[in-house]
Amino acid sequence: MLHRILLAATAAGLLAGSVTATPAGADASTPAARCRDVTVPVSIAAGQPRSHRIWGQLCTPAGRAASTVQVLIHGLNYSHVYWNFPYRTHHYSYVKRANQAGYATFNLDRIGVGRSSHPASEEVTLQSNALTIAQVAQALRTGKAGPRAFAEVVLVGHSFGSEVAKFAASRFQAADALILTGNAHRVSPSGAELAGRYGQPVSEVPRLAAQVPPGDDGYVTVKDEQRPAVMYYVPGADPQVIARDSATKETNTMSELFSLGDAGAPGVTEAIRVPVLFVVGKRDRLVCAADANDCTSPAALAADERPLYPAAPRVDAVVLDDVGHAINLHRRAPAAYTKVLNWLDRSI
Repeated sequence: MLHRILLAATAAGLLAGSVTATPAGADASTPAARCRDVTVPVSIAAGQPRSHRIWGQLCTPAGRAASTVQVLIHGLNYSHVYWNFPYRTHHYSYVKRANQAGYATFNLDRIGVGRSSHPASEEVTLQSNALTIAQVAQALRTGKAGPRAFAEVVLVGHSFGSEVAKFAASRFQAADALILTGNAHRVSPSGAELAGRYGQPVSEVPRLAAQVPPGDDGYVTVKDEQRPAVMYYVPGADPQVIARDSATKETNTMSELFSLGDAGAPGVTEAIRVPVLFVVGKRDRLVCAADANDCTSPAALAADERPLYPAAPRVDAVVLDDVGHAINLHRRAPAAYTKVLNWLDRSI
């Protein structure tokens, strides 16, 4: 269903390898952590060489050794910036809050985005995203992506990133826990139709056109108007955040949209055997509209999702008032961070 809705809306509008790490010392925006840029060589299909790269920033709490690392996976048209927003970072940086709570974070650009490799657009799919995330997770577990190996890897997704996390956990057993934000098993047809009106060729955005293979029109982005119309509950957001969000928008590929429905294929969620947390904004036009999921309470949402994860030891939910789809970029983001980290403390 998700695949059909998003496809219609769009029409309307192998693991482990060596890594390269560049120490960055203490990050000014995250004084409680030490951060370094890391690139992980990856393949994007079974049997292929690791000829592509996933870039990310690995931040570890200062003064203590973290045994758990959170791999942060952004959604469509976003980058690593979503998790470490360059404005009032004490308020809008999930990276900073997680590090302060004693967790390491690997905040990455997905394949086809930002500082990571940009293969031909038809190769950038849900499946290739999940495979690269699994390779990142393995590098973190084996100590090949930083100064030490991590005992537990938590996949934290937002929107499409949650679908990637779900698929990586199911097909590659890449996670010890899943945190799925801006995500549930139904998407609003009316919200998806609205989102589909805002498609934009990357050729119209020189900054993004310079990143992708020349002439590859399978890479697309969104018009700036999508941010307030679809991503936000505007009364709950700072106008300066919305403006900076538009200025840092990124790409997605048509192949990601075409393959998205595979995350809901039979057997995917049934194979997930780790704790799962859903985090949504009650004002999310894609997830919590009247024609989508029951977000009236955390208990209602969890009850709706739990039957889809019969092997998961627990399935819980957080529902935030006055918050839209881009949870991290609303004024109530710190409340979300607190609930997520408290859940993780209890679940892993």
